[in-house]
Amino acid sequence: MDASRFAREDHLAHSHGTLVTTIVSRRPLLLATTALTVDHLSGGRIEVGIGAGDQPTASDVFGLPRWPPAERVARLEEQLELLNELLRGNEVSRAGTYYSVRGAHLASPVQQPRPPLLVSAEGPRALRLAARYADAWSTLVGQWVADGAGGGASEQQALAATKAKVEELERLRVEFGRGAGSIRRIVLAYRQPVVPLSSLDAFDHFVGSYAEVGIDEFVFYWPPVLNLKERRAVSREQRMVVERIAATRLSSSSTA
Repeated sequence: MDASRFAREDHLAHSHGTLVTTIVSRRPLLLATTALTVDHLSGGRIEVGIGAGDQPTASDVFGLPRWPPAERVARLEEQLELLNELLRGNEVSRAGTYYSVRGAHLASPVQQPRPPLLVSAEGPRALRLAARYADAWSTLVGQWVADGAGGGASEQQALAATKAKVEELERLRVEFGRGAGSIRRIVLAYRQPVVPLSSLDAFDHFVGSYAEVGIDEFVFYWPPVLNLKERRAVSREQRMVVERIAATRLSSSSTA
C-alpha cells in the first residue's frame, strides 16, 4: 500500500513507499539481501522497515500458523539482531530459536554503517527493541486506544497515549546509551479522530498536535484507506485538497 511521509523538521519532506514489512512473509537473510540490492541500485536511498505484524490473516495467506503476540515479538527480536549485522555486510553465523544463519556474508552497503532500520512497535517489548536497534520508530498507538466503551479514542486520548510512548522510548534510548535525536519518531495517520488530508486546516492541526508531543515525521495513506476499502476512485475534490496541502506545505521539499 502506498503511503506518503511528511517530515516536520526545518522543512517538510515528501516520499512514497511501503512503510514496513512484517516478519510473517520475510526471513531475515532474504530481507537483508533484497534490501542491500535496492541500496546499491538506488545509490543508498533505502530504509528498511520491519514490524511484528498484527493481522492474523497475513499468516493465513502464507499457510503459516497464527503466531501469538509473544512469539511474534521474539521473532522480531531475532530478525533485528540478524538484520543489524547482515545489513552491514558482516559475516554472520547464528543459531536462533526461530531463525538461523551460517556463514552469510553479504555485500557491503552503500549507506554506512548500514541502511537505516525503521521499527514499528507498540507494546513494551517491541518498543524496547526499537530503542535498541531502530534509527526510526513508527507508531499508530494513538489511533488504537479504546475509550473504555468499545469506541475509538478521542483526540486527547490519542495524543496522550502517543506522548507516553515517546517518553518511554526516550527513557529506553538513554538506558541503551544512544545519543539524543538518534531515533526519528513517526506517526502513521490511521483511524485517527482528525482526518489530516481532509483540509489544510485539518492537516496543520494534526501535524502540529503530534509535533507538540514529540513526533518528527508523519505518514499518510494515499489513496485514503476508506477509498481502498470501498473500491472508490479518488475524487477530484480529494485530489485538489491534497494538491493544495502539497503546494502550500511542501513547496520547498524534495520528492523521493
